[in-house]
Formats: sequence, structure tokens, C-alpha cells
Amino acid sequence: MKLGLKILSKEYKHIRILISEAIFAFILVFLSLGNLDLKHSFGVFDKIGWAKDLGIYLQKKSYESKLIKQIENTPSLVRENWELGLFYLDTENNPELAIQYFTKGFENDVTGNFPFQNKIFESHIRMGHDIFQLDELVFKFWENDYNLYSKIWNEKYDKALNYYNIAIGMENTSFNSDPRNAEFFILEGNLRLYANDYTNAEESYKTCISLQSDREECFIGLALVKLRNSNNFPDSKFALDSEAFTLIQRSLETHEKGDNILSKHSLFEYWVHSPSYRRDQLKRIEKLTTELSQKKSDIGLYDYVLGLSYYDQWKESLTPKMLKSFELAAKKEPDSLDYCIEYGFNYAYYEDSVKGTKLLESCKEKFTPTYRLLSYLGDSYLLAGNYEKAREYHLEAENSEVYAQQKDMVVSHQNSYSIGRANLLLGDRNEGIKYLDLACNNGQGLVQACKRLEKEKE
Repeated sequence: MKLGLKILSKEYKHIRILISEAIFAFILVFLSLGNLDLKHSFGVFDKIGWAKDLGIYLQKKSYESKLIKQIENTPSLVRENWELGLFYLDTENNPELAIQYFTKGFENDVTGNFPFQNKIFESHIRMGHDIFQLDELVFKFWENDYNLYSKIWNEKYDKALNYYNIAIGMENTSFNSDPRNAEFFILEGNLRLYANDYTNAEESYKTCISLQSDREECFIGLALVKLRNSNNFPDSKFALDSEAFTLIQRSLETHEKGDNILSKHSLFEYWVHSPSYRRDQLKRIEKLTTELSQKKSDIGLYDYVLGLSYYDQWKESLTPKMLKSFELAAKKEPDSLDYCIEYGFNYAYYEDSVKGTKLLESCKEKFTPTYRLLSYLGDSYLLAGNYEKAREYHLEAENSEVYAQQKDMVVSHQNSYSIGRANLLLGDRNEGIKYLDLACNNGQGLVQACKRLEKEKE
């Protein structure tokens, strides 16, 4: 009995201590009303999320109410307008409301002790930047409905740019030195780049460089524009690729003491778009792939480039590494058609034609079929001995109007050669010779097609 009473007494003692702490915490809250001390300890409240949030909410509302009443009673107050502007800007993240009170304070300040203009400038910059932060929903529109994406983009862009223009036009503005402006143009450049608007993206990144000449994102963004745009200008590709590499190298040197993950990542983009520069870089690519994969485990680009590098220097001993790299790339980024195709086709060619064909068929089920996918499927079926299916896929790729804009001359020659071989294997010699002739293209196409054609004509 005595033992039970002692235990009960201890429990009640614990409850009494908690009640005492709670009462003390309430007192602290109410003593703080009218002030703003968001780091203030609320005792036991700190351990109870909703209670602490309630205490902070009461503090903020009381502080806001007190300042508003003072300003309503005496509109010419300067410090109170300043404090209320800071409250809305920094605590409530409401720059639009902050501007109202900063402007009132600026109009009433005759001493010049308060740098209202800098805060008005900062508020306009923040409003522009916040509006410009397009959320993931907009990117979904970009993927599925480009017209709707463009509409939302233009509305946000125009409104954001309006606030930036106000900031630029203010006297004594610190626009050019404010780091958020570089971020604005980085974001603008990125979105233009994603939309394949290379001309405007280039201008955004160049503006960013003029504002912050050491900003990694500006140089890398401009480099990516040149890399991706170089495919549209075959005659200028070498020059654009060289300019891109110079920008990447400059960024690597500027940020060599930092993490420079972005600069290293862009090297992989460079190696994808400029395969001739990938040669003799295997050791470096292996090292960087290991380093970046540990930091960014969900990016397949690094393994993809490593797989391509093993392919470039193909040896039988490298086949397992090549296939593993393509498999990892496809696994890390299951939404990438390129990685899916590369893994399936190389598996069909170097390991198991039947399983590789199944992998490519799964790509076809998952993604919208493309000229390249159908071509690789045709070649895979040819390797697997299903000549009818091979001919069917190659003819669909070559003859369907759906894929007319996707045709690639090198792949087209290969398709013709594969159709020719399939026809020969199916016993249709005339059609076989016809397509071998197309693949040979008077000696300007595939060498093996020309040799096979000469042999068949004999």
C-alpha cells in the first residue's frame, strides 16, 4: 500500500511539474505580446508543436496589431512604418504589403536615417522572383500541353519582369549587384532552354554573366545552349561545341576549389552531344561517374556516357561493363527513351538477341514509338532471326509519314540494308537487291551494303 502511494505521489509530482511549466510558458507568451521574439523559449511549449505555433501566432498578430493601430493614430510615424514593412517582408514574406508601408515611411522620413528605397527595391525584386518561380505543375503543362504552358509562362514572365523593371528604374538602385537578379536570369534561361528557345535562353544567360561574372550556372547554361543548338547547325557544330567546352572549362577553373558539381555534370552533356571528344577520356569519365553518382544517385546521364565510352572502345572484356552502365542509366531514369533504347539494343547485339528484343518491346509499350526505336527494334529482330518482324518494323519506320521528320540519313541507310538482308533471307531476291542498292547509295552509303549488293548481282 505504501509502495503504491509512493509511486502515485511521484506521478502526481511529475504532473505538477508539467502544469507549472505550462503556466510559466503561458505567462511568457502573454508577456511577449506586442513584441516580436520568434526565437523565444516557451518552455514545455517547445515540445508541443501546435502549442508553440499558437504562441508564435499570438505574438505575431499582437505585434502587427500594435503597429497598425499606432500608424492609424499617427500616419506620419516613420519607425513604425519601417518596422511593419520589415515584418511583412521578412516574417510574413508578403513583399507587396511591405512596399505600402515602406513607401509611407519613405514619404514621411525627413531625416534620411532609414534606407527605405533599398527596401522598396528589395521588395520589388522579391515579388518578381517569387512570381517567376514556376512550380512543377507548369512543367507538366510544358510536357503535355505546350500552348497552355506558354500562356502561363508569358503571364508570369510579364508580371515578374514588370517588378524587375520597377526595381531597375529606381534611383540609387543596387540592381546590378543584387544576387537575386542573376538567379532571375538563370531561371529565365533554364525555362527557355527547356522549351528549346535557344535564342532567348542565350540572351538570358549572357545577361546573367554581365551581372555576376563568376556565377557557375550562367556559364554552364550558356554552354548547354550552344551544345544543344549545335545539332541545328551542322556547318557550325564544331565551332559551337568548342565554345561550349571553353565555357565549361572556364567554369571548372573558376570553381575548382568548390564542389562544382554543375560544371562536372555539364561535361557529361558535352560528351553526349560531342562524341568525338569522348574518345581517350575513359579514365576521366570513369572517375567522374563514380564521384557524381555518389552525390546524385538518381541521374542516369553519368552511367549512360560511361556506357557509350565503353562502346567507343569496344573490347569483348568491356561488354559486361558497357551493358551494366546502360542498365543503370535506364534504371535511374526510367522516363528516358534514349537510355531504354541503348540498353535494349546493346543487350540484343552483344548478349542475348531474344531478351534484348523483349527489352525494346517494353520500351515501345512504355513510350510513344519513334523512328529510332522502330529501327533498333527491326535490327534486334533481325539478330533474333525473326526476319518478317524485322522487315515490318523497318518498313514502318521508313515509310510512315509519322516518322518523316525524325529520319536520320545514317540510320536510314542502315534500315535499307536491314530490309534488304531480311528480304534476301525471306527469299525475295529482287526486293533484297532493291534495298541494298538504296543502302549503298552509289557508294555513298554503307560499305557492307555495297559489298553485299555486288555479291548478289554476281
